[in-house]
Amino acid sequence: MRINEQDLKKIKALHVALKMPVWVLDEKTNEILKSYTSIYKYPISYEFKKRIIAQNAVEFYSGILNEIFLCLKYKNVKIVMGAFRINNVSRKTFSLVYNNMTEKNKKMLKEEECWEYYSTLPVYPLGDIRDYLSLLGFLFDMELEDGYSAELHKQVEENQFELKKPFSEGKLYNTFRVERYTFYYENQIMNLVSQGDLEKLKSGLAELGTSVLPILTSSSLQTEKNYTITILEKLSSLAIQMGKDILSVIKLRNYYIRKLEKQEDFMGVLVTRDSAIIHFTKELHGVSVRAKSSLIQCVLQYINLKIYDSIKISKLAEQFYLSESSLRRKFKEEVGMSVNEYINHRKIEESKMMLQSGIPIGEISKRLSFYDLSHFYKTFKKHTGITPQYFRDTIATPEMPPEKNNNKISTESL
Repeated sequence: MRINEQDLKKIKALHVALKMPVWVLDEKTNEILKSYTSIYKYPISYEFKKRIIAQNAVEFYSGILNEIFLCLKYKNVKIVMGAFRINNVSRKTFSLVYNNMTEKNKKMLKEEECWEYYSTLPVYPLGDIRDYLSLLGFLFDMELEDGYSAELHKQVEENQFELKKPFSEGKLYNTFRVERYTFYYENQIMNLVSQGDLEKLKSGLAELGTSVLPILTSSSLQTEKNYTITILEKLSSLAIQMGKDILSVIKLRNYYIRKLEKQEDFMGVLVTRDSAIIHFTKELHGVSVRAKSSLIQCVLQYINLKIYDSIKISKLAEQFYLSESSLRRKFKEEVGMSVNEYINHRKIEESKMMLQSGIPIGEISKRLSFYDLSHFYKTFKKHTGITPQYFRDTIATPEMPPEKNNNKISTESL
């Protein structure tokens, strides 16, 4: 389907509203068919033909000055919007950006001229992509936001499946006002995640204002990665405070950090960040309504950290200055099972992961401090209804399927 005059009017309106140049490219050749640049002065000549533009519906690109372009595939054309910034950049930091340019580009472009251009670019936080997609989807009658959301949830499901198998610079901000807003924004996200409700998360994020703008500390991409690590640390701290198993939370956090390190574009970083927010929300589903006292939370964390040891209730009670009877009563009231039941439950869950990774059953029994192999078999069967060997032979799947690349998405948000 080809674009018409009405489409061109919408594209021009987009140019006026966003206060940035917009180019319309041929779908196959990337030849510029139409451009809307108005009075916006820019010293850099962008050559789109030399790049493979928009293999997917929505993609981001960066220029030689870390300026950003958003490209939308629509009908028989590609609409490129930009340039804009996603970070606050000081004059001093910009010099580092300029110095990273090739000598050839430096000869053509003077630093002061580039700074004059760059400092006037509009600033749109990467975290506001949901709103960008909502606007573009409404304007061009495309389901961009819903698609992004579906893809995120799909990726979280894959991440959960994979997880069952065997110094950050993003905190620098330039004014107290920005710091205060950053605290408010992140605190609101943590409050939404802590409720463990995906619908509340979605509606709550829609009501939040603009995302935060971390100051550029290296490249724009690395700055966004650093900020994502900050969010991951806060999500992890929240989950632990709410009583989640420390080791499981650390494993989840490290998984997303490793995934983040592999990303090579802005969309990949954003998908990883939003996937983590959804994942932690799902992990905390139901936890808030099972709120436990700080004492029992500490007991649970202690058990989780000592899960490979032989845990005696008498020593556990002594550790927290309680009598055995008081510990048993409080634990049963708040957790819903006895101390011994919880310890064995955690040991069996841990043993399942070991069985999936191929560790010998006898070795698993020793590592988890069961009395002997027979005791391990009996406990495992009591909790699962099957033997460890049967679990390994019929349920455990040691080989993990290759990870799908879902970062290059054709649409997708919370």
